[in-house]
Amino acid sequence: MKKLHSLIKACMTSDMSLFKIKTKKNKKTAILVPLIIAGYLMFTIWGAANSLFEKIAPMNIAYVLLSLIVFSISIMTLIEGIYKSGSLIFNCKDDQLLLSLPIKRRTVLFVRIFKFYVFELLFNSMFILPIMIVYIRWDSSITWTYYLTCFVMLLLLPIIPIVLSCIIGVITSSFSSRFKYKNTLQIIISMVFLLAILFVSFNMEQIFEYIFAHASSMNETITKLYYPAGAFATLVTNFNIKDLLIFILVHIGIFALSIYVLGKFYFKINSRLKKVVTSNKKIDVEKIKIKSNSQAKSLIKKEINTFFKTPVFIINAGFALVLFIIFVVVLTVKFDSTLASLTTEENALGLTKEVILNNKSLLILYLIALTAFMTSITNSVISLEGRSINILKSLPIKVKTILMSKVYSALCITTPVLLLGDILLFVKFKTNIIEMILLLMLSILMPLISHFIGIIINLKYPKLNWESTTEVVKQSTSSFLSVMIGVVLLFLTIGIINGVMGKYSSTLILLFGVLIFGIIDIVLYLYLTRKSVKDFNNLIV
Repeated sequence: MKKLHSLIKACMTSDMSLFKIKTKKNKKTAILVPLIIAGYLMFTIWGAANSLFEKIAPMNIAYVLLSLIVFSISIMTLIEGIYKSGSLIFNCKDDQLLLSLPIKRRTVLFVRIFKFYVFELLFNSMFILPIMIVYIRWDSSITWTYYLTCFVMLLLLPIIPIVLSCIIGVITSSFSSRFKYKNTLQIIISMVFLLAILFVSFNMEQIFEYIFAHASSMNETITKLYYPAGAFATLVTNFNIKDLLIFILVHIGIFALSIYVLGKFYFKINSRLKKVVTSNKKIDVEKIKIKSNSQAKSLIKKEINTFFKTPVFIINAGFALVLFIIFVVVLTVKFDSTLASLTTEENALGLTKEVILNNKSLLILYLIALTAFMTSITNSVISLEGRSINILKSLPIKVKTILMSKVYSALCITTPVLLLGDILLFVKFKTNIIEMILLLMLSILMPLISHFIGIIINLKYPKLNWESTTEVVKQSTSSFLSVMIGVVLLFLTIGIINGVMGKYSSTLILLFGVLIFGIIDIVLYLYLTRKSVKDFNNLIV
């Protein structure tokens, strides 16, 4: 038991850095910032849940909403779990160390899944706790049994989604481990789930209307399909200690059984994921030609390889590019219906149909701005060097060359996608040659701002002592700040475009945009190649 406790403590201590924002100047910030973000999210959920219960409470079916919410949170946990299972369970950095210790392999697997459980418990709590608190306000018959039920549900709710996500992770990893490009299947699945979430968020109002109209029938279906949702609703409305004990035993049994079954396949798959696929062909040494590249070209190739070999990097940084292509296809295929939705009274742009039709080039500019400022590739490229940053610093290469190679590699990823979408929209909207040239220039200048800002911030807030790429790409200070700055720039750009659209010609607005964004790029370039060089030289692992 002492070995298990020590093992859990060691694993959790290293990985709980995901929730910390490290800073030498102020240690309080390391605790306060994540708490403030979590608090704001929980307050937002509390407000939304309060509005929902207010609408459904007069119908005396508030418990139905509880079962729907439990089911929805479980689905969300499942999706998030599939995304996280790769970095928390499979192909971990400490595999060789743990497997060399005198510890049973199932114990190692238990620690992996327990660590996964803690992450999902924290994730679940941010969503379900505010809803449980709100329910107290709208149900006058609350007793102590409700609090006991909520406590048990909070602890056990993540188990079934975790087990399902592990099973899906085992299946996808088993298939992908047999191929040379092991991460492709994981990336595709993650992208599909993210697109599904986006689709649901865009149709949230229609979904809620459907729920209100079919609440009772949906509750019956969900309680039959998903045991925890039905059990929770039953325990809240008609508490029975026997039902509660059965609920606890079922979840503990599922967890124990999953450890036993997964233990038979986990280590075979995990070892296969670490294999390098080689060719069986015989190689004639005399015919081998060694190609040499310039320093900049070699560094750019290295950065692009890092991007495409890191699934969480692709999903986090490349999702906006996927959305851009989807929006381009929608505009080219269903422009009339899209235009109708953009010109309704509820639309965010607040523009008339005539204004948009007369300024189609600015509609392309909207998409470029959305993609450019929501795609932050460079906010973690310094941190991803990790402990090998000292090797990079020791190379006989100018720091300016190293930093700019990271910017150029980001451009190599974003520019082809943007240019392809631009060309499709040029053909659809019959854009004139001058506006085409200006939009192509903006497709380079606008993403370049995000690339410069990302690397500048990453040099200010590097995270070199990481255990997982997820920790760097999604939970670091630099990634958070870069995304926030991108959001601010996006809203500023859209606000300015809305303010001048219809008042000035599209050509003049695009020309003005090229000048402004060009000047910003020059300023950021000068800052990166002068001030940020010192930050790079001061990096220490």
